[in-house]
Amino acid sequence: MITVFVVRRDKERREKIVRELRPRIFSFLRNILISKDSYSNEDVLNMFVENFGAITKKTYISLIPTLEDVVKQEKHQLESHNYDSVIRGLNIDEYLEKRLDFSNTRVRLRAFQSLSRLDLTISDSKILPHTYSKNSSLRKESRSSYVGVSNNDPFKFFDQDNDLNQWDQISLLQQFVLHHQDNLPNFSKWIKYSKDEEQIKFFIKLVAHFKQSTSVNSLTEYLDHEDHSVRKEAILAIGKMRVKEMENRLIKMYFTQPMSCQNAIVEAVLYINSGKSIGFLKNAYQMASSHEMKKLIAEIIYLYGKPGKAYFEELYKKETGFNLLILKHVQNPLIPSTLRTYYESEQIGNDFSEGDLKNKQHKEKNISPIVPLD
Repeated sequence: MITVFVVRRDKERREKIVRELRPRIFSFLRNILISKDSYSNEDVLNMFVENFGAITKKTYISLIPTLEDVVKQEKHQLESHNYDSVIRGLNIDEYLEKRLDFSNTRVRLRAFQSLSRLDLTISDSKILPHTYSKNSSLRKESRSSYVGVSNNDPFKFFDQDNDLNQWDQISLLQQFVLHHQDNLPNFSKWIKYSKDEEQIKFFIKLVAHFKQSTSVNSLTEYLDHEDHSVRKEAILAIGKMRVKEMENRLIKMYFTQPMSCQNAIVEAVLYINSGKSIGFLKNAYQMASSHEMKKLIAEIIYLYGKPGKAYFEELYKKETGFNLLILKHVQNPLIPSTLRTYYESEQIGNDFSEGDLKNKQHKEKNISPIVPLD
């Protein structure tokens, strides 16, 4: 009970510090980043001390997470001279490096996350010991952070099996987008040589996301993979990369595949959008074995250009009961649809990230509640 009381009291104390200092520190840091004036390390330190007093361990409880919020809002300022002055002047990088040496796993995890969010590079020698930790959470977080903060070989751990769950994949995808958008490796080599199916699926998603056309041949090999979840990702990747010459092969596969792969094939047909597959979509709709599948195919028909719209109107006139409700649901613009959002963004030439990542990035545009640093 005493331990619980001490922990709760400590947490409340930290949250109070954050609440009291956050608005002022946020304005202070943001004003420096967006300023047209150039500040040196000493300038930033002197101004901070003048406004908030000497920097102590207590100061960083609010300073680090608040800076993360500022960076979320002003990502385009990461390359500015003033951002470097904030980091060096307030010793942010040195403080986070020291926290990697803490015995508390949660403290080290938070330090890795902060280094990544603040786009800071540190020496490999500080990261590597943690990338082989027996603690799986610490090992995954440090390897994910290694992709972003290492200045040596950020992709070295992809040569190993990494036991990636969905959140790990989202985190790594963010690292690629933030740090390596213009200097990406060819992911097909890991698709081909990895034995971990979750990792194979992750690299297939990366190939599709970054439109690596040189990897198409590697993807086609996985259309016959024994694991249907791997086949599904390969099908979706081919669709998102608009490999038109593979459309007929996908259609021929359709009626011999499990439902997840069938759904992926009709989605791929929409992404490829050749305008030649309305006959296939008609048959798929008529033979759909569940309401959920019929809804997906109906939405794809609705989005499938002029021939799709024409057939959708034809269905709308003759369907009754639950099938008619499905069509009304599809047609309602107020009902959110990840598929429709993806299709429309592709139509206007916008880049697209996976649904979970897109939602996450949307939230990050706003100032989120602060979690105090341990």
